[in-house]
Amino acid sequence: MVNGKVTGGGRMPSAKTPTLAQLAEENKALHRRINAQEKTIHTLIERYRREQVIEDKMSMEIEGTSTHEFRNLEMMTSLSSVSGPVIGRSRRPSLDIDQEQEAEELEKVDYMSHVNQIYGMDGSKNEGISHLSAYSGAITLDTLFNMVPIQYSSKLVKFHCDRLHWIHTVFHEPTFIREHDEWISSIFARTPIIKSYDFFALYYAIIACSLYYMEESEAEFMGFSTGTTRFLFDTSVHCLQLSNFMVNPTMPVLQTICILPMIAHAFDGSKYLGSLMHCALGLARDLDFHLVTATSKPEKYGGVVQCELVRRIWWCLTVTDSLRPEAHHPFHICLPTARTSPPANIDEYELNNTTPAVSRPLSQITRVTHLLAIGRLAELFRDFNQSFTTKATIKDRFKCVQDHDHKLQHLLDDIPDLQPHDEEVYFPSDLNGGRFDYRPWSRYLWSTSLPPSRIMLYRWFLGKSYADKRWTQAREVCLQAARDTLRARRRPVPALFQKNWHVSSYTVIAGMVIALELINGGHEGTNWDNLRTEVLGVIDFFKSLTTTKSAIITRGITLLEGMVKEAESRLSTAIPENGSGTGLSSETTNQPFDFAMDGFWPEGILDHWDDDLLNIFFHADPATTV
Repeated sequence: MVNGKVTGGGRMPSAKTPTLAQLAEENKALHRRINAQEKTIHTLIERYRREQVIEDKMSMEIEGTSTHEFRNLEMMTSLSSVSGPVIGRSRRPSLDIDQEQEAEELEKVDYMSHVNQIYGMDGSKNEGISHLSAYSGAITLDTLFNMVPIQYSSKLVKFHCDRLHWIHTVFHEPTFIREHDEWISSIFARTPIIKSYDFFALYYAIIACSLYYMEESEAEFMGFSTGTTRFLFDTSVHCLQLSNFMVNPTMPVLQTICILPMIAHAFDGSKYLGSLMHCALGLARDLDFHLVTATSKPEKYGGVVQCELVRRIWWCLTVTDSLRPEAHHPFHICLPTARTSPPANIDEYELNNTTPAVSRPLSQITRVTHLLAIGRLAELFRDFNQSFTTKATIKDRFKCVQDHDHKLQHLLDDIPDLQPHDEEVYFPSDLNGGRFDYRPWSRYLWSTSLPPSRIMLYRWFLGKSYADKRWTQAREVCLQAARDTLRARRRPVPALFQKNWHVSSYTVIAGMVIALELINGGHEGTNWDNLRTEVLGVIDFFKSLTTTKSAIITRGITLLEGMVKEAESRLSTAIPENGSGTGLSSETTNQPFDFAMDGFWPEGILDHWDDDLLNIFFHADPATTV
């Protein structure tokens, strides 16, 4: 400012399109102003109504109105005061509090109604569905239900229970179906059962998963577009926030957080859900979910069914947290072991509140067996993380890797029905032929997760193996595991088999291992050309994916293309050998050694790539449509 005048043009207003969060905040601010005005109007209306009630009461006393009618009117008057003399508050403060809470609820729900417009969803698809609010201009929680046509709700819930429930098992299938059907019946009867935000969070998580995993043509037949799944995923997350779950955790909240990771990877939500999983563990601990031992009395948790659900939820939370990609780091912070016992290996319709839950042997497959088996994998990595850090020398740490690799190879020895079959042929699933058999899907998931798990164990020696022949086993194991993963990924299977998060992420890792061999393996001539062709084949395979492409696959294509360019630029430059090829002198073998974050990468790569291969899954998506 010079002589009282502003010099310079200053910054021009930004013409950038506002984000969803900015629109939501602006919308909420406007509604705060409206609610402030409405509060004043409601106060005046309520005051007038009370005066009218008093006048009518006096008039009826004079005219000799019947005692029955007078008591009904008196009851209405007492309800309007809400608090009454027992609480010791005047009517006006309690009325103000109620109106403020009502205004906040209206504001929240009204925000939800505008999400449709922000995402550009066609409101015509919900035509013919009656509004459930008694007042046509009001917006209530029940308007959330208008996002899913009533006639298809049961079908979508049944799809989830039949085909997807075995992955998490965090809600009791018969109980949820009964409560859902009662809710739908009440809507048809025009006496809708009131549902809270935590219920809607769980409900939309279930519906979103069904739409994501079912055939696209089937979803389109019901009137759902390709963007509906993302919208309902976001709606479920918003309902979590609106339920105030951070200070009011409930079982539906924790069930929702267990289910959402099944589809979060498709919408670049893995990092958010990872943080939410950590939060959920704390919330579950606050509810004493970590203290449910085999001898705990079920009555404390609401009966046998609820007690078993508590175990399943805690198991699911700890398993998912332990198998997050970044949790495979040997220095990952793990929660102490809880006292909660594993859930019983029992089918849904055998679980009830009248008889104790008797667990079957794991050789007898139930809807919970897969989750229990995954728990073994999570426990193996938790033990590896803790054991690895206690070893003082690099030799001992490599022995630790080998020991856990041996355990990994025998993880499913006593569960033969879930062991992968090398030559298995997968057929399309058809519910019309009976209850859905999840075992083929489970075997496929194990065939695409066991080999990459070996890579996760040996990854800390892979980068060193290119210059130090003592760790050649790590290089060989990782390369073979990568090819096994890609071979399993290319098998013809039903589309829904390939939509689990790890199928995409582990396939990208497999491609990266082969690309690293291309860059640092010292290959020349035909061998180098064959490796390059192999990596390009992986890229082409990713690009050919349509129904199963996710944010992770899109990111993996970009990364692998960059690694091929890196290999081509290094082709003319010989990789310097480190002495006699031992990398480290024999004297250092028994010396204390710490692993930096570059255990996966050979020296020099860090100048061009991220310091940890798994961080690629937590970067922002490139500006492409997935």
